[in-house]
Amino acid sequence: MEKKTTTTKEEMRNCLENIKDPGLKKALSNVLSNLQDTDQNGEVAKFREEISKAPMKETQKILAFLPHQMAKTSIFFPMSDRELKSENRRITRIEHKTGWGQIVIEGIKLAIFEEDIFLALIKIAKDKIKTPGNEYILEINMKEIVKMLYGSSGYTKQSFVRIETTLQHFQLVRFELTTYTWKKKGKERLKTSTVRSLGNIVSSYKYDEKTKDLTIKFNPEFFAYFLESMLTNINFTLRRKLKKDGSKALLRFLSTHNKPDKMHMLTVLNAINFNINQPMFKLRQLFKTYLAELKKHGVLGKKTKLYKDDVVFFDILPHTKHISD
Repeated sequence: MEKKTTTTKEEMRNCLENIKDPGLKKALSNVLSNLQDTDQNGEVAKFREEISKAPMKETQKILAFLPHQMAKTSIFFPMSDRELKSENRRITRIEHKTGWGQIVIEGIKLAIFEEDIFLALIKIAKDKIKTPGNEYILEINMKEIVKMLYGSSGYTKQSFVRIETTLQHFQLVRFELTTYTWKKKGKERLKTSTVRSLGNIVSSYKYDEKTKDLTIKFNPEFFAYFLESMLTNINFTLRRKLKKDGSKALLRFLSTHNKPDKMHMLTVLNAINFNINQPMFKLRQLFKTYLAELKKHGVLGKKTKLYKDDVVFFDILPHTKHISD
């Protein structure tokens, strides 16, 4: 009988050894030490009950990456439903200037949901890209992209069509980036600009709709720029939880700032490519909803405030201040 009790204790201790969370392990160790030897079945049942009550391990955080200057001077735009219509997205040329740089885009205006797809592709390609000759090729099943974007519940026809359409748009777009040396001030900053013409993102792709197998050939010039850049981490797990495109764009913008000064609301909205040709009361209303969503998800703290003069102070919480070299 004693031998059976010992074996039961050992099994429970072995169970504890497989728990990696320190707090949970300590709590269950206390439970185990308080169990009485006189009731083997009862103690095992109690131990299993405590394990079942234990919080599930948080989903592992997925970090996606953007070249630092592309995060500050983005090629992706928050758009209204009207602006998202295909006929309104085909463009001849857009020139957009911010305090951090300038972009020139031709072909098509890219949406924030396409930035989600872009981040997922780059995250996957970072580990799986093949480089025969001077080419950058990703061979993948589209289900992997869908799962990263939407989870296993996202396997819908609409999801697959949206990704393929985005790949077509990545072929159509042509863009240039002009970046400034941020340490310079005023006109001196403009004198230190660097122009980089990158062309499109994707050169070609091949997709089997039946098997969902996908082969993407990236534009070598773009991928070379990506690989040589300092990268900014984007919390992709958090980004997927955000409902508003403006919140996602603002999250990306804030990821490039460790300690932002107070900024005017229009400066920030312009920096995230938001359409500021709207009444100020409407812009304030929208901007406040983005701040509220980022507060809700722990990106911004309680001290974040939009003042009456439309100057905003960002109280960025520590875990979001992460820039990778």
